[in-house]
Amino acid sequence: MDERKRDSIIAYLRSRMAEFGITERALAEAQVVTAPPSFTKSNGANGAQKPKRPMPQLPTLPRDGDAGEPRFRNASGDTWDGLGDMPEWLKRAVHAGQDIEFYRV
Repeated sequence: MDERKRDSIIAYLRSRMAEFGITERALAEAQVVTAPPSFTKSNGANGAQKPKRPMPQLPTLPRDGDAGEPRFRNASGDTWDGLGDMPEWLKRAVHAGQDIEFYRV
C-alpha cells in the first residue's frame, strides 16, 4: 500500500473516531472478538443474506428416435446427447456461470 493511500485511510479513521467520540485509548482497550467481514454470512448493515444464484436448468432429454444425436456442443467439438451423466466440460462451464443453453445445438 502506498504512503498516500495509508495516510488517507488514517485520516478517514481519525475523522470517524472523532465523529463517534472514540479515543485511541478506548480503541486500544477494546477487546472485540468478531469474525472478519469476509467470514460472516451477511452482506449489509441489516444482516441481509446475499441473493443466491438460481440453479441452472437441466437439459431436456432427447425424445424417442433422437437418441445419439448431439444436443450440446462446445467450441472444441465435444458433444453430449443429453443422456447419462453430464460431461466434465459442460459441468465446468455451468459451474463457472455459463448458461447451458449456450451449448445447445
